[in-house]
Amino acid sequence: MAEEILIKCTLNQDMLSRAPNQRVLVRLDIEPGPALQLQEDVACDICLVLDCSSSMDEPFSDTVSHITKRQGAMLAAKAVLPSLGPQDTISIVFYASQAYHIATALPASKRAEIENHIDSLSRFNGGTNFEAALTMTQQVLNSCQNLTKRVLFLTDGNANEGSAIKVESQINELTKQGVVMDCMGIGKDFNFTYMRSLSTSSNGFTELLDSPDRASNIFQNLLINTQRTVAQHVFLNLMIPAGVRDLEFYQHLPEMRYYAIKPGQDGVSRLELNIQTLRRDRRNIYILKANLDAPAQDNNQLLAEVRLDFDIPSLKLKAQRVASNVFVNYTDQNTHPLRDTSVDDLYYEAELTKLYAQFIEIKEQDWQKAVSLLQEMIARAHMLDDKERISLYQRALQILQKDKKLSNDDLNRMGQSSSCSTQQGQADITLPAANHSMIEY
Repeated sequence: MAEEILIKCTLNQDMLSRAPNQRVLVRLDIEPGPALQLQEDVACDICLVLDCSSSMDEPFSDTVSHITKRQGAMLAAKAVLPSLGPQDTISIVFYASQAYHIATALPASKRAEIENHIDSLSRFNGGTNFEAALTMTQQVLNSCQNLTKRVLFLTDGNANEGSAIKVESQINELTKQGVVMDCMGIGKDFNFTYMRSLSTSSNGFTELLDSPDRASNIFQNLLINTQRTVAQHVFLNLMIPAGVRDLEFYQHLPEMRYYAIKPGQDGVSRLELNIQTLRRDRRNIYILKANLDAPAQDNNQLLAEVRLDFDIPSLKLKAQRVASNVFVNYTDQNTHPLRDTSVDDLYYEAELTKLYAQFIEIKEQDWQKAVSLLQEMIARAHMLDDKERISLYQRALQILQKDKKLSNDDLNRMGQSSSCSTQQGQADITLPAANHSMIEY
């Protein structure tokens, strides 16, 4: 049987000299095989979980004041309806101080009824209770029959009622059931960093909705992500031998994330990463950074064992597995190795996620260290020639140096910037692969 899922490995240089403590970068591309790329859209259950607290009646943003956050959320929710397939369903949960069951598994043919339910968001208000919202969401999804399920969770701020510990447990349970949860926010009180931690479990997206048009486009794209799912319960496993050290691992696409890898008692480093789903027309991209010493004699050295476990519902395949070993090559010759600069660029961009996480952790304890981290982020943005990020980080640096703190809105925009890859357009596997620039180094 042909491999349904492919793992492709690319090193940033083809040969290493026999020097100690050499840094190596590996790009891992995970994508469906040719047969799965032709799969038709799958039926999916979409659950809209929308904040209806009193603060949703505030203006959408400082620059968009002609509609409220509540009206923007309603427009975004309706934006998915024209793209629903005949077997897709929409469920709706509203939440404030309590949760409200609005609809369960309505088919696309009932568009007028769904729109009326969405319009009823204006009837409710109160506080913000994530725990109540997710309790109701779990009950609603238990009544949905499609194999592919996604929660579009929208809020304009932090929860002020319910248990954060319970919320984490609820999301982990949804993840085990194969549900992807995307977290979206409107307004200055949205806590991007916290909401991103909630979407991490299922490898969902975290989005700052800074305009009504962007909100509608994101809702539509998330529906398309769900319809084009070909693999579920996808887990990426890494095993890195003892002696390979200073490890960093990043998801570059679909959303940039940093994952720490630490060696076990046997010196071997292991990581199990829940990818959750794969799209038929997109590749996932990961970057591994490691330092290692050359062996005394061998010309090859094992850097990592990579394994992918997954189900393919359309083919009724469960517990499938594909594996690939990554080796580095050594030479005693005085040659100039070929270097793939695109892998280096991916690493420098992905590293922004780690720097931002360190910045968030330290910003209130040591503002001078926070300034240093921001300066490092600016330097990375300059290496990438990313003018948008340079401008954003320089503005944040000026505010931080002046006020010794940043607004939540500034932090949200930095967080959004650190999670979005500039390579998104190159993830479409129906297009030619990204042009890797191979040069002598």
